[in-house]
Amino acid sequence: MQLPGLVTVKPDQTDTIEKLAHMMGKSFMEELWTEAWLESLDCLGTTDERKLEISRAIMKYDFMVGTRHQCCYTLPDFAAGAGAYLSSDLDGRIWSDLEDEATELMAEATLTDDEKAALFKRAEEMGGISNFKWMVPEADGDDFIHFFSIGVNPDMRGSGAFRRLMTPFLEFADSCGINCYLECYTDRLESLYGHFGFETVHRFTDPAFDVYERAMVRTPR
Repeated sequence: MQLPGLVTVKPDQTDTIEKLAHMMGKSFMEELWTEAWLESLDCLGTTDERKLEISRAIMKYDFMVGTRHQCCYTLPDFAAGAGAYLSSDLDGRIWSDLEDEATELMAEATLTDDEKAALFKRAEEMGGISNFKWMVPEADGDDFIHFFSIGVNPDMRGSGAFRRLMTPFLEFADSCGINCYLECYTDRLESLYGHFGFETVHRFTDPAFDVYERAMVRTPR
């Protein structure tokens, strides 16, 4: 997708990927899924600074892989960014089909053996609240947009950056008559997305975790 007002980041734009990952990695430290996942490192005595470094590395390698498939977008001023794709651009695949590659690259480049063991084990434990394929039967073969990450620069909240980021996607979806899908893990984000027309259609829970997944859809206007 080439969307007005947004930069579609390309694989060779390494400085842009680094800058966007730096911002998004900080933003995602507030995501409860990320928090629960990184808590598995507490037994290793991992500092908050190291957790932030890992969060930024996740974003970097997600975008390194995602840019090959038009899955990485940012506002020109880096006030907000998104990992998102049009399913037809992925030839019917979804992000989780590519995420394993990004995770393996990140792990090899960034993590110690002990960190790999702890994080991979926790990711497996969190499988019940990590359903990122739920939209496939919902879409029933139709094209759609899926947001797998959305972040606003914490220093620019309240500036309208989120609206500037989302509006081009939603206008494109409306013009094409397609659904938009996303997942979130907090009441605040669920309410925020609700203001943009998203509705929660599934809640994926696990008694082992306080955090749970809200699966949301926005139908075209």
